[in-house]
Amino acid sequence: MLEAFDEHSPQWSEAGLRRELGLPSSTLNRILRVLESNGYVLRREDGQYRLGLAAIRLGNRATESLDLAAMLDSLIREVAREAKELTLLAVPDFSAGKATYIAVGESTSRLRVTAEVGTSVPLTAGATARVLLAFQPQTVIDTVLERPLQRIANGTLTEPDVVRARLEKARQQGWTMSWEETYDGAWAVATPVLGDDGKTAFASIGVASPITRHTKKLEADIRRLALDAAFRARGALGYTNVDAAFG
Repeated sequence: MLEAFDEHSPQWSEAGLRRELGLPSSTLNRILRVLESNGYVLRREDGQYRLGLAAIRLGNRATESLDLAAMLDSLIREVAREAKELTLLAVPDFSAGKATYIAVGESTSRLRVTAEVGTSVPLTAGATARVLLAFQPQTVIDTVLERPLQRIANGTLTEPDVVRARLEKARQQGWTMSWEETYDGAWAVATPVLGDDGKTAFASIGVASPITRHTKKLEADIRRLALDAAFRARGALGYTNVDAAFG
């Protein structure tokens, strides 16, 4: 039943599910009540069902079973050495509306942006977090944007419509950029690390730099490095459809 809620059919009526699954009404109603009481589906005011936060957390636990930090740490550090800028590997926690940095490659420059492993930021704040949200089913995006948007720096986006526009642009171009959204005085470019479907991000790679060092050339160089890193990360993790990655 949970697999019926996909990107093409993110919400269902009870009658629609009955026709789709071929279940008797009494059986379907009983299963829905159990899933709803445990948070795996959410019943909207119009009677439509969509995936709940418990289903999202289940997906997060599956992602966490892969030791992404250990598998991609050397790649993150390599990108940091080449870019000479802070490089981050982040994963989402949709139930909390956060992205967490699980690997960090430090900048080698004296003037630099810094971050610590374990730091969590809102999924709407900054390129590294926001690109994770951009490459999710619409139901996940809607759930995250139902919460008040937290400002953590001068440039943090706090208007849902503005965030939605940035998410759409990120999906179209395969990357996103931020300017003082997470840290005052810093800008960043980030790309998604996509799963088997080539559409949904389970991690992201971001590169951050002080705004005093920003140039169009550096921005283009960092974007190229981030896109290439996401492409290489998918290959390192064994995804066979690497052509679906941006790069």
